[in-house]
Amino acid sequence: MSATQDEAVGPAGGTGGDVHDLVVVGGSAGGVEALRTLVEGLAADLPACVLVVLHLPRQGATSVLPAILARSSALPVRAAVDGDPLLPGTVLVAPPERHMVVCDGKVVLTSAAPENGFRPAIDVLFRSAAHDAGSKVVGVVLTGNLDDGSAGLLAVARHGGAALVQDPQDALFPGMPRNALASVPGASTAPLSALAEVVTRLVHSPPPPPPALEQHAAAVDAVEVAMALGESPGPYTADHPGVPSAWSCPDCSGVLWEIQDGPLLRFRCRTGHAWSVESLAERQDLEVETALGMALRALEERQALAVRVAETAEAAGRAWSGKHFRDRASEAARHAAVLRRLLHEEVDRPR
Repeated sequence: MSATQDEAVGPAGGTGGDVHDLVVVGGSAGGVEALRTLVEGLAADLPACVLVVLHLPRQGATSVLPAILARSSALPVRAAVDGDPLLPGTVLVAPPERHMVVCDGKVVLTSAAPENGFRPAIDVLFRSAAHDAGSKVVGVVLTGNLDDGSAGLLAVARHGGAALVQDPQDALFPGMPRNALASVPGASTAPLSALAEVVTRLVHSPPPPPPALEQHAAAVDAVEVAMALGESPGPYTADHPGVPSAWSCPDCSGVLWEIQDGPLLRFRCRTGHAWSVESLAERQDLEVETALGMALRALEERQALAVRVAETAEAAGRAWSGKHFRDRASEAARHAAVLRRLLHEEVDRPR
């Protein structure tokens, strides 16, 4: 259905109020120091709940991030627990390997499929907060690579919330802030040292009336939040967001569906794995590099085996057999040289 045909509907969440009472913050590479600086500048009487997702490599069942932030914060900081209410003046950090989803004014922790290869994922938190709390949300994108957080911040802005991005020139890794600003041109930006002040000002400003949403956009938000909660649209339903594409999911090999989200092109499979353009391209690059490496190993092993068999044949007086296997070894060496060059070009290519 085209945008001009879509019916305007109200947001699923957001009841209005005197302040923006929910702040969602996402960061990735370089994010620990950025988060520490941000929470250090927030006053103990902040009338909002702060939810934090930091993309980190899989690290087991615990994280030291809440303890690191607590040492710098006037606000109490702890790891989120399933069912936590969104209490003003608290900072809740998503635990490892759990998505942090906002649902009915509470935190829900789920093991739904990763997005952009991460769980917890920034986009899951931002999208669900926007869907649940509407224009009362402040979304903050910090330092990081690629374009994680762009789709989530776009959802926050679409639901009338305030969008804030760390100045890319100030970020240790500018990719995420730069892409977020490109996706949400109306977003505010500030250097890290001023972010807490801007967040505080936004929190105390009255949220705008909940905007009317296009019916299709609202439906896509609802389906994606449901998938983050572990629900599936099922293989035979028309409710899946997007249209089938020619590409497969790197995680499960299922068909990826294209989602045209305003200026963003995104992808999601029926299992629930979701990919931005840059994250999908990055994963495909890794798969190509891995495949080239495996092929190179196989060719080098083939060469070594052929040489060994040739030596054995020659020692036994079977010169014709030795020549046959030495020819095979030479062929494998030529192919391996080509693959080694391709592999080095792939590894050295600018990302």
